[in-house]
Amino acid sequence: MKIRRVAILTLSVGAGHLRAAEAVHRAVYAGGDDVDARTIDLLKHSSRWFLAVYVTTYWQMLRRAPWMWRWLFIRRQKKMHRKTAPWWIFRRGCRAALEQLKTLAPHLVIATEVGAAEFAAMARRGGWFDAPIIAVQTDFYTEPPWVQPEIDVYCVASEEAKSQLISWGVSSNRVVTCGIPVDSAFALRFDRAELFQALGLDAGRPVVLVMGGGMGPAPLDQIVERLAFCRQPLQVLAVAGNNRELRARLEALRGRVMLDLHVFGWTDKIPELMAVSNLLITKPGGVTAAEALAVGLPMVLTHPIPGPEELHLRYLAERAVAVEAKSLNEIPGVVSALLADGAALKRMTQQAREAARPDAAFAVAQIARAVLEKGTYIDLLASPTLRPDESIFVM
Repeated sequence: MKIRRVAILTLSVGAGHLRAAEAVHRAVYAGGDDVDARTIDLLKHSSRWFLAVYVTTYWQMLRRAPWMWRWLFIRRQKKMHRKTAPWWIFRRGCRAALEQLKTLAPHLVIATEVGAAEFAAMARRGGWFDAPIIAVQTDFYTEPPWVQPEIDVYCVASEEAKSQLISWGVSSNRVVTCGIPVDSAFALRFDRAELFQALGLDAGRPVVLVMGGGMGPAPLDQIVERLAFCRQPLQVLAVAGNNRELRARLEALRGRVMLDLHVFGWTDKIPELMAVSNLLITKPGGVTAAEALAVGLPMVLTHPIPGPEELHLRYLAERAVAVEAKSLNEIPGVVSALLADGAALKRMTQQAREAARPDAAFAVAQIARAVLEKGTYIDLLASPTLRPDESIFVM
């Protein structure tokens, strides 16, 4: 049996890109035991100066000068800039990842973040590997730097993103609308009574999940403080991720706010936490939104990252699966109104499930296996929207 090697590249400037890469990784393995898939996070194979220049600068800009990031994003779109950074920054800053790719000699490379896609294109152009590249996007809209001549297939989240790529010169038969890859656990239907018991929650009181600000600009502790002013007696699940300082601030709120507050750090129980909740408060990250859609969880969106997440907010609001809270002070009123309107929540749940693509990771994996079979790109002659049970035509 011939083992085909697959390199899944990501750049974990946010947790969502890594979660998407892991979902694709598992889906590729689920298709059979003839694949050796390895996920490579460029940040774990980069120099300290690369982290300072490419990552720390980005986060500092979001926290201290979000207007500047919005300006850069809009300028990149208008001027059709095809780079997030000069090639030499990736080539020198991620040299260890290049060496790892060369040693692995993959038969296929999958990139789940725009910088990782640029890196993959540069590495193939420079002779570090010779294999097709699949770009997997985790935003509902796309950006010009994704457009690289070395990329063979684009797996996008929406028809809007597909239209953008085509308008920028990408052949339509190289773009497939798959959705945003999420773990298959988000498609499960949990027994909520069991979840209430396991998490020590009261089944007679509404549950609000607060997450999405572990590394970003959303002040989760201040959001939780505002929830104490809601009309309902809430149970709040707050997820701080790997942010220890944020978790400490959340823990300090216990006993100070009139809420039944449960605080989590990093956890692999997000599918269960979403399944037990009535409402999610989060910034509109693409992967988090896709997970909530798969669960059918209505969203209150706040503190979007300027540029891409503002577009996400519009995309989700237009589909009536989310409501915006423009400020911290709006959150109590928005949450109270939604929780008091059971019919509205039910409609949002239904619309979320209709908009969901919980099979996206398996759609990407199916494309990956088709590419591995032929060693070339896919010419999609069937429906523009790929489902895992549909045929793929390989030229």
